[in-house]
Order: sequence, then C-alpha cells, then structure tokens
Amino acid sequence: MRSNYTLYIINHTLAIVIAMAMGSCYSDHGNYDYHELDEVRIDTVGTGIQASYAVQRFDTLELSPEVYFNGQRVVNEGDAPLTYQWTIFSAVTGVGTSNVVDTLGHERNLKTPIIRTGGNYYVQLVVTNQNDGIRQFFRVGVTVSEAFDGGWMVFYERADHPGYSDLALVFNPWTKNNVTVDRAYTNLFELTNGSLLQGRPIRCFDVAMALGANNYVGLCTDYTLVGVTDIAIEQAMAFDNFFNTPPAKMAPTWYGHHGNGGVSGQCSEVLINDNKIYTNTYFNSASGERESRFGIPKFDDGVGELAPWNAELPNQLNYGIVVYDQTNECFRYAAFERAQLEAFADQSPAAAFDVNHTGMKLLMGDWGVGQQRLLPYDYLLMSKGSERKLAVANFATTTPEDTHIGLALYDLNALCPNIDRATSLAASNVGSFIFYGAADKVYNLAYDSGLPATVAWQAPSADEEVTCVRIMKYYNTIYSTSMMPSCDEVVHIATWNQQRQTGHLYEYRINTASGDLDQSMRYDYVIPGKVKDMAWKFSMK
Repeated sequence: MRSNYTLYIINHTLAIVIAMAMGSCYSDHGNYDYHELDEVRIDTVGTGIQASYAVQRFDTLELSPEVYFNGQRVVNEGDAPLTYQWTIFSAVTGVGTSNVVDTLGHERNLKTPIIRTGGNYYVQLVVTNQNDGIRQFFRVGVTVSEAFDGGWMVFYERADHPGYSDLALVFNPWTKNNVTVDRAYTNLFELTNGSLLQGRPIRCFDVAMALGANNYVGLCTDYTLVGVTDIAIEQAMAFDNFFNTPPAKMAPTWYGHHGNGGVSGQCSEVLINDNKIYTNTYFNSASGERESRFGIPKFDDGVGELAPWNAELPNQLNYGIVVYDQTNECFRYAAFERAQLEAFADQSPAAAFDVNHTGMKLLMGDWGVGQQRLLPYDYLLMSKGSERKLAVANFATTTPEDTHIGLALYDLNALCPNIDRATSLAASNVGSFIFYGAADKVYNLAYDSGLPATVAWQAPSADEEVTCVRIMKYYNTIYSTSMMPSCDEVVHIATWNQQRQTGHLYEYRINTASGDLDQSMRYDYVIPGKVKDMAWKFSMK
C-alpha cells in the first residue's frame, strides 16, 4: 500500500514540475500599446433641432446637428475620419406595420423631402468612426401627414424615361377648398411605389365610388391600367384586379366614366382594351366600396376600330355605353346592363348629322353645356378628309329610339386657325364656347356666334407646344356641390418644350360666359414630362 501512495506523490509532483518548466519557456507576444479611444459627440444644443416634427408628405426636412471629434467641431466633411448615414423607419412595430428602412443621406447635414406615406417615424443619424468602427446615434420623431386628399392631377410621360408615365398633383386655392398654400408634387407614382409606370399616358381620373373613403385613382397607359389609393398614391390594383376574368391581352386604348351619377344613381367605369369594351357599374353612395369588376366585353360582330372615346355623361338608364366605330363611321350603344352593341333608331333628315352614318372620323371630344348643367351634350372634333367639323350630340336626355340625336354640325376650317393641328379640346359646361390647343396657342371658339376663333392664350415661348387643355369640372352631383372649388372657372393649359425636354402647367381664371382669360394672375408649374391628361382629384374637404 505504501509503494502505491508514494508513486502517486512522485507522479503528481513530476507533473507540476513539468508544467512549471513549460510555463517558463512561454513568451508573451501580445500588443499592449494602449491608446485612448477617439471621442465622437453629436450635439444639438443651439441648432434649433426639435425632439419631434410634424410634416406634410414631401415636405423637406432640414436637420443640422453639430459633430465633435476629439473635442474639435467638425466643419468640413474631410476634417475627421467619420462617415454619416441618415435613415427613416417606422416608430410603430407589430403586425401590419412596415419594416422598411430608407436611407435619406450620407452627409452630416440633412436636407431632403420626406416621401414616406402618412404615419409615425424616426429619422436617425449614425456617425461611424472609421478608425475603430465605433458608432454614435441621434434620432428625432417625425409624424407624416398625407397631402393628397384633393387637388389637380397631371398625367404625363416622363422626360427622363420615355415610354413611362407618372402623376403630379397640384393644389392651390383654385383647385382645393380651404387651402392657402401653393404646392406641386411630381413623379408621385415612382416615389411612392419605387417603380416606374410602364406605358405612355392615356387618362387619369379619381373614381369617386364613395363620398367618404375607399376611392381610388385610375391611371391608364397604352400598356396597362392600375389603381392607386386616393390618399397615398400607393398602387392597390394591378391590371388583372379590375376584371372578374382578365383578358388574355393587355392593350388599353381608353379609360373613361359613364353616367351622370346621383347619390343613389348608377355610374360605370369604361375600358377599351384590345378593341373590346368593358364596363363596371357601381353605385355612388356614402357607404360604397369597390366590390364590382369589369365583366364580359360588349359584343357586335360587325364592329370596327373603336375611337378612344365614350359618351361620359349620357342618360345612364337609357344607355349603358355609347362608343364610336371609326371603321364604319358611326356611334353605337349598349342598353343599360346589356352586352350587345346596337345601332340607334333611323335618324330624321332634320338632324344635323346621322349618328348611324356620320361619314367622319372622331378625333377628340369633351362634354359641355346642354339642356341643364347636369345634362350636358357631347362636343366632338370630327374630320372628313382635310375638313374639320364640330359635332354636337345629345346622349344626355335622348333614348336610342329618338331620331334627332345629332344637334349641330359646325364647319371649322374657315373659322379656326390651326384646327388641323389641334392637340386637345375642352368644352365649357356653362357657356357656348370651346377651347382647342394647337402649336403654341389656345383658341377660343364661340361656336354659336359664327365668328372666327380668337387666340385666348399664347405660350411664353414659341418652342412650347400645347398638349392638353382642361376646364375645371367633374362628373355627377358632386360637380354641382361646394365640394369642388372653382367649378367651370379655371382653365388648365399644359405645354411641352421638345428642345428643352420640359413640360409646363399654367392655370387661369376664365369668364364663364365668354371664355376670356383673366391673365392678371396665374399659377404655373414645371412638369417633368409631356402632359397627356389632367383631371380634378375628388375631395370632401
């Protein structure tokens, strides 16, 4: 027993000796050249920076904090080994909130528009010391309010991206109630959705399916149709979402409205896609929402090429749709909630023109003054070879059995300068005049007078071509209420300067009886593209 115990003591002692010997052979090669850490400090005292901000969407936020490096104030970006990053992210977490973090800038001072949709956010600055990677943080709260509940929409082809469309919104005291500011927001579709809208613009309008919320704006290009929310301009509907059964081919040529509405009346969206007509009937009411879709297309075995037009304010119970067949040079209708396109009754020789056999092509049109303010006629610029004519049709109070739908036909060549170059037509809904744009001018034609058209307006530069003219008005009974400011009292003129690749929007007050423009005051805005269409954006405010 003794020998075993002695062996354990010897072996244990030997292990200790060996360990001590090995330790005496180890050299410490660590770097113990200690130095103090750099001091980076973000200081907002005396800078005017607040703890939180409330801004309208697309307002510019400016923040200029002081930054100190090792006790010295950084004046120039290269004075210290520091990098900067400003970001914005949601201050709210949980189900349904956005986790997106957007970078706003990489300089010490921030000056940038806030493009995030309405909500509560943090704007944060991170200062990183490149020597050691240590970061310092600073943040402020930012509440963003939407600014897009009303105004004037401008739909244009992007100058920097030909073949793509975008939307601008303008509001001032003429275009939005209870507003004292003058603002314009451009490229809203791309800035909101992070992508371009493919196709050249055809039409835009606010589909007021409800008098409160749940409306949307339809944007139709020659490539697609999308629906964006009326408050945030966020895409809510792709092309297929408009249909119960989407068509095989996506090829829009027209997007319009049908029906004079009334709080409990019938209205329809209208789409001509791949030369087929689709309608979507909805009820305009305070509780309405979009629950309907485009159904089967209207049909007629003999229909030819359809003009990019429909009668937008007919008697909706008499006509479910009124369109124009360019090939056969005739108007066609489908009865309310029917799919068959039909000819009208044989027309009287006393009618100004035969809607079943016009012998003309339809170039463009607009609705304007009729029997009553809410029962307007259609004013149509037509061509017959080199001749230009103004046709006036009554789809507002007639039925398909009436024999006198063509009310008037005016020869324009001798009265209207540059009428063969007309690019846009706008009809007054309270006076007997139309505007048409051609070259760098807008002309006023008092068609009942028999007098030549006069120059109502000329662009500041001869290089500007008038591309779109619209009078401030809207569909259905909303039009006749105080919801819409400046009803019939403002004309919007859009121009395009090909040489400078710049668009422009001009707004003037008009004499509603004569169409004369008051040029003592105007609003004007630069638009980053070629304007095709403009429309009022519905607002309850």
